Amino acid sequence: MKKAFIVIFVTLCLSCSSDNSGTISIGEGKWVEIETKSDTLSFSSLGGMDIMTLARGEELQEGVLKPKYRSGRYEYGISEGKISLRWLLSSNSQFEEYSFRIEDEIMYIGNFYASSSGEILTFKKLD
Repeated sequence: MKKAFIVIFVTLCLSCSSDNSGTISIGEGKWVEIETKSDTLSFSSLGGMDIMTLARGEELQEGVLKPKYRSGRYEYGISEGKISLRWLLSSNSQFEEYSFRIEDEIMYIGNFYASSSGEILTFKKLD
């Protein structure tokens, strides 16, 4: 009887699997766009939200040094083949979807900030 219980218990443990509904976790880290080598993405968590921060440097606008367009924080969600982004500095509260994939230390993401680098942006992981 004891052997049967152990066999059943082990079988149940081995057959259990977690289902995360296709959601991909990127964790924390910093990535640099390989063509410009100046645009960076960093990922973190803030108040229960997954946050991606785009740093693009600054530019002179009407005599004032300001962050480049679309710099700042984005709330994000990742699922198979796409990333949903909501720019937190925008009055638009809708998420926009872009193509997305990671292969080893390289991230491919749809051009969500009007970069001159093309339709798909390529980032390399720094840390």
